[in-house]
Amino acid sequence: MEFKGIASNLVTLNTLINCFSQLGQISLSFSVFANILKKGFQPDAITFTTLIKALCLKGHVHKALHFHDKVVSQGFRLDSVSYGTLINGLCKVGETRAALQLLRRVDGKLVQPNVVMYSAIIDSMCKDKLVNDAFDLYSEMIAKKISPNVVTYNTLINGFCIVDRLKEAIDLLNKMTLKNIDPSVYTFNIMVNAFCKKGKVKQAKNVLAVMMRKGVKPDVVTYNSLIDGYCLVNEVNKAKDIFNTMAQVGVAPDVHSYSIMINGFCKIKMVDEAMNLFNEMHCKKVIPNVVTYTTLINGLCNVGRLEEEEIEIFKDLLVKG
Repeated sequence: MEFKGIASNLVTLNTLINCFSQLGQISLSFSVFANILKKGFQPDAITFTTLIKALCLKGHVHKALHFHDKVVSQGFRLDSVSYGTLINGLCKVGETRAALQLLRRVDGKLVQPNVVMYSAIIDSMCKDKLVNDAFDLYSEMIAKKISPNVVTYNTLINGFCIVDRLKEAIDLLNKMTLKNIDPSVYTFNIMVNAFCKKGKVKQAKNVLAVMMRKGVKPDVVTYNSLIDGYCLVNEVNKAKDIFNTMAQVGVAPDVHSYSIMINGFCKIKMVDEAMNLFNEMHCKKVIPNVVTYTTLINGLCNVGRLEEEEIEIFKDLLVKG
């Protein structure tokens, strides 16, 4: 463009910064930023947000904060997307307290907080098992007339499930419905998985029924959770029924589906059935992972089949790398 005498503008250079940022070429991103200043263009919020995002993607969140402070001190203004990016970056590296402090710092003074900022911090709090703090922040959103979205609810529901407060998770799921927010397949999967991990397969099936009524199609994760739940309570035949149902409804079992079933059969010493599934994986071009191999070798050990079959499986594991 420049060789042909076509002048670039701020949009062109912002796009170029974004390209280098996505490739992780931060030094080139800042070279283009220097070019913007050299050409006398006025960088805008998009320019700064893209550079902040580039630093955050590489894990250089404190450099991003320093860059932000420098930019603001020179009189430039950032927008809610810029601060959302910074808050999300801090949360991703586990700096939940710093993210909350930044939210308090900008609240109403620099920008109006939005659902993205709140959801990022709520998610980070839930991952730290600070579910009460996360719920307080959710309540603050409601008080400020900032409407939670499906992401906000998913993170909170997941948080309550992590700390084994399933009743409160169900209450939130019901609140979503009352507020006309459609739960996603991910929302339902959180609940199904939580019940299955506690061996409460009946409740998990009830969630599945609600899911189907709402027209949300279960995916491979939903079925894997149910299979795992039945295996956990030693109802391996029911797990196999679910496994067989997957293909009938057009959901292809993945390596996790097979590994869970193989583990279920090995636990009750039905090693021949486990071997049949292992061979089926090869026929269907589903590549076993180290968990699959380890489970099968352990199953063979437990029934005293320590010779040829086990050695062949171990050799296969090594050949596959």
